[in-house]
Amino acid sequence: MNSIDRGLRNATHWLALIGFAGLFLLALMTTVDVLMRWLFSAPLHGVNDVSAVVMGVVIACCIPANLAERKNISVEILGAMAGARTSLALSAFSSVVVLVFISLMAWQFVPFTQGVYRSGRETWVLAWPIWPWWSAATLLLIFAAIVQAANLIRDLMALFVGRGTGPRRSAAPDEFDDR
Repeated sequence: MNSIDRGLRNATHWLALIGFAGLFLLALMTTVDVLMRWLFSAPLHGVNDVSAVVMGVVIACCIPANLAERKNISVEILGAMAGARTSLALSAFSSVVVLVFISLMAWQFVPFTQGVYRSGRETWVLAWPIWPWWSAATLLLIFAAIVQAANLIRDLMALFVGRGTGPRRSAAPDEFDDR
């Protein structure tokens, strides 16, 4: 399980890097478009088209890394008060909830993407087909569900078997600790 888990997490880091590179290119393209409009009254045609299709993929690239690193918001007061076993159980429960949510989201993207494909929708200026971009976002969400399933397995192993790494939380010091 550790090698699969490590491979998934490495893949999420690369996807996030691709997502941030795409975001950087969009920002660069927008900057050039603004400068071209301002200096030469000659905008780059299709910047909005590119932004509209790429932004969904950029966001979807970062979701698996967010899940892999457990960067979602969590409140751990009840688990801390109730003890380690309860904390592990609550982490497993939250992993189930997140897995259900991400799976439902990915599941709903499939028929949406199929509808976009069947309709033959294209971007307005560049006439790019939209379905490949939504297909990529859908596949990335399915991958995010797989990453979250690995999180759940890790949490269940920590709870029931006592092995595994258990939930990984931030190592930031408690700013409210009065010691």
